[in-house]
Amino acid sequence: MASTILVIDDDPSLVNLLKEDLEAEGYSVLEGYDGQTALELARSAQPQLIIMDVHMPGLDGPQVLEVLRSAEETRRIPVIFLTGESARSADAELDAAQNVTRLEKPVDFDLFNQLVRRLIQPS
Repeated sequence: MASTILVIDDDPSLVNLLKEDLEAEGYSVLEGYDGQTALELARSAQPQLIIMDVHMPGLDGPQVLEVLRSAEETRRIPVIFLTGESARSADAELDAAQNVTRLEKPVDFDLFNQLVRRLIQPS
């Protein structure tokens, strides 16, 4: 059975691009465009990985992460934050403690696919 990945970004073209890439790699992909959808799908589908934008209208990535980490059923799901900003070293330490990786946009798909393979544990 294919691992399920949840992709959330308010840019539908980026969501579609990531979905196509991940499906070509053999993953099952759920998609959404806002933080509330991310929470609902994370709870109901229990994906093996969540990829989401840091900045979204409504609930942003860090707010979604806070809710995910507060619930037993979602606290261990690894998260990749997509960001247009450079990660600072202090952020990287905090992210490691929360099982979060930051990946800068535009996405380097070779690096992206290596990262996804590393974060998804065999079922």
